[in-house]
Amino acid sequence: MTIDTDKRLIGLIGNPIAHSISPSIHNTLYTAFDMNYIYMAFAVDEDNLETAINGMVALSFRGFNVTIPYKQKILGFLDDLDNEAGLIGAVNTVKIENGRLKGYNTDGIGFIKGLERLGFIPKGKKVAVIGAGGASRAICVYLLKEGVSRIYILNRTYERGSDLAQELNGHYKSDVVIPIDRKELDKLDLDLIVNTTPVGMWPNEGVNPLENFIFNPYTVVVDIIYNPPQTKFLQMAKRQGCTVQNGLDMLIGQALASIKIWTGKDIFYTDCKKILKNIHFVD
Repeated sequence: MTIDTDKRLIGLIGNPIAHSISPSIHNTLYTAFDMNYIYMAFAVDEDNLETAINGMVALSFRGFNVTIPYKQKILGFLDDLDNEAGLIGAVNTVKIENGRLKGYNTDGIGFIKGLERLGFIPKGKKVAVIGAGGASRAICVYLLKEGVSRIYILNRTYERGSDLAQELNGHYKSDVVIPIDRKELDKLDLDLIVNTTPVGMWPNEGVNPLENFIFNPYTVVVDIIYNPPQTKFLQMAKRQGCTVQNGLDMLIGQALASIKIWTGKDIFYTDCKKILKNIHFVD
């Protein structure tokens, strides 16, 4: 990669950030498609969040991605919101244009595209979503758009899951989203289970959000974590006969949607996978 004075800057902010392969994905694609961009990751403490954002504006960044734990906190620093990001209430992609910041959320579409590549059609299906944070909100919104029959939200703090369910049901004028506790989860017949929490992510690979859970082998199980490639959660589901998917498909899907927002360029997933095959975690 050639670094010159015309190189356009794109960032990633979050904390922790050391596990991220987003810089490798983006920079490999920018080089392959002869795009004059460079992507850099920054671990930002919450006390320095505003300073970091102002710094990227001052340094003429084209935009940046946002990851845990700032997908909702970033909202207070934006000038404008895409309609879907406003509905989701969380942002993972920011475009900077003429000093103004506009927020988008590409997590949901990245997730749905990943399900499509598994051959899973959400319409009419029953889904359990673990977690009630920014990624959970994005995934729930897109699952509702796809016409699922039920979404059960299991969150460590029941009240937060209940608040999210109430908000989504209010917007869609439905009773499709239901908060549950762990005992209720054990009794459900589910088509899909999704972990949206960081439980099991590097460097804490030894933990599992559903210890000792008995899976139905016909249930599809997705963990949006990609490092490690097979979390304890996915290992347990796979041993019990489930079709599993880690977070790499979602990561690549949301990356391609973000690139379109910043650069206007469409990159097809199949072309992307061929180019990225030498990156760690990419099959």
